[in-house]
Amino acid sequence: MEIEKIYSGDDRFDALNAIYTEAFPPQERFGLDIMLRLADEGKLDVFALMHSSEAAGMVVMCLHGHTAYVCYFAIDKALRGKGLGSEVIRSICSHYAGRQIVLEIEALDKSAENYPQRKRREEFYLRAGFRHTDRYIRYEGVTYELMFTGAESFDEADFDALMDTRRCEGFQPVLFDAKQYSTYIFDLDGTLLDTLDDLTASTNFAVQGAGGQAHTREEVCGFVGNGIRKLMQRALPSDISSEDFERAFDSFKRHYGQHCCDNTKPYAGIMDMLRELKARGKKVAVVSNKADFAVAELCRDYFGELVDICVGEKEGVRRKPSPDSVFAVMKSLGSKPCECVYIGDSDVDVDTARNAGTDCISVLWGFRSEKFLLAHGAKVFAQTPNEICLLTML
Repeated sequence: MEIEKIYSGDDRFDALNAIYTEAFPPQERFGLDIMLRLADEGKLDVFALMHSSEAAGMVVMCLHGHTAYVCYFAIDKALRGKGLGSEVIRSICSHYAGRQIVLEIEALDKSAENYPQRKRREEFYLRAGFRHTDRYIRYEGVTYELMFTGAESFDEADFDALMDTRRCEGFQPVLFDAKQYSTYIFDLDGTLLDTLDDLTASTNFAVQGAGGQAHTREEVCGFVGNGIRKLMQRALPSDISSEDFERAFDSFKRHYGQHCCDNTKPYAGIMDMLRELKARGKKVAVVSNKADFAVAELCRDYFGELVDICVGEKEGVRRKPSPDSVFAVMKSLGSKPCECVYIGDSDVDVDTARNAGTDCISVLWGFRSEKFLLAHGAKVFAQTPNEICLLTML
């Protein structure tokens, strides 16, 4: 296998573009023609992989400082599994000797459908001399771990500076590190439990009882996050009298107290994640803006001994994003802020973690979108419950 640097107008374009489009899904492609124009300008290195005088694959490299970043690496599917990939990696390492060479692999999430494929790719690069960095990059809805070779240790700052040179309107990668913690403090609704159906039913019971119009599940999703009083303030007509509001609020509490477990369930993978945390000797807590009686009941019924302590909204304790409840949990568990991670699905949870001085992981299966969370300061994301273990148990 030989590697040959190429530019715009290369007569192998059609063959290489066919390999490129087959290997990468549409959302990950940048356009081979665009990359070749950038190669003309000296901003990228694009290589054709030649095997028996035929185009057999392509590699695209981005350079900055002493980092050489593998943007794309693809081999013709008819030639995969024949050891050609190892030849290419050796050639690339030789070509960029003296630099740290960095590439990415999909995070090793055991719950992912393609986990065996992810694991094989990791093993391939380990055999080729690459090492884990415990640093992650997320873009286009996928989390990747960075691996490197060619240097004694990974230069995070140099790689991050390279990423800064590539940022544009359509490419805004999020970079974060894996860390270890002793204590995991979870939000409840939208994080551990999918409570939205029961919240919607109780909200509509109270709203319609007050003469208002029922809300959709999606509308109620937008109302939650700041406690049940704020939920009802958002759900009821703005001109409702204070007396009618209090009656509707009491109606909601009674109905939800009787029906909070009708359709509520843990999100897929949550129970396995909690069992893994406890098996590793971690402390687990829940802090929620949901009424304390409901938090206690739900945690008891669904999680039992997997949760050490749970705290909900109650008189005399400020709601999140105030850190009061988080501080109370840390005191009870004997944990320091630097040992804790707060995990939730909303902007309220991001603010709560910041106010409590803890790290934060924002989950992407809950009530708020990734775009929304990014706009409100989220910096570390988990696509699945298993990724929480991946990012925090090195």
